[in-house]
Amino acid sequence: MHFLQSEDFTRIRIGIGQPRHNDLVNYVIGAINEKEQKILERGVDKATEAVLEILENGVDIAMNKYNSNN
Repeated sequence: MHFLQSEDFTRIRIGIGQPRHNDLVNYVIGAINEKEQKILERGVDKATEAVLEILENGVDIAMNKYNSNN
């Protein structure tokens, strides 16, 4: 935002869940196992779909379609 000199842009935020322990740094940037890798790949696919939805139909429609716990 600082480099853009504006806060007038669309941001896409992706959640990563909660760690089962208190080591938040390792949880965020540490290695992931095979099961987590598959979950990550599905999340990236869903984020890609959401970006396309934003471009095609606007932010409000995309938010209604993709902002869920599914």
